[in-house]
Amino acid sequence: MAKTTVSNTIVLVDDELHNLVWLSDYLESQKIIVKVASNLNDAITILDKEIYRAFIVDLNIPALPPVDSAVSEMGAVYAKFPGLFAARHARNQGYRGRQVVIYSVHKDPEVAAEAQRLDCTYILKGRPKEIKAEIDNVISFDPTTEGAGS
Repeated sequence: MAKTTVSNTIVLVDDELHNLVWLSDYLESQKIIVKVASNLNDAITILDKEIYRAFIVDLNIPALPPVDSAVSEMGAVYAKFPGLFAARHARNQGYRGRQVVIYSVHKDPEVAAEAQRLDCTYILKGRPKEIKAEIDNVISFDPTTEGAGS
């Protein structure tokens, strides 16, 4: 299990500016530094550098060449929702399940099943109270402690 190396920073991935703005504002009001990416390729680059406090990713982000080929190879649900690939990548980098949050306007049973398999949180957009509550849970969770979970 990888150890969190940057515990005061959360990675936020979304290609919709209004989501980046309000989520960044909320996180920064909680004294969290925010690293932002707007596509899968940039998200992977950020994930490969450090293990951050948490990783929050929109399911429907652009996947650019050459990563788009790897996404397609994962199957239809990954091709439709490239953010799943980012969540999977984060889990494979050593992020614990509690550190990975995926969110989307799409309520999809295949996504829910894959999120459960990956052991990460799946939240629907349009529910800011739920998203803020989950962020608060993530912030209050110290992934560096013993027994912190998967």
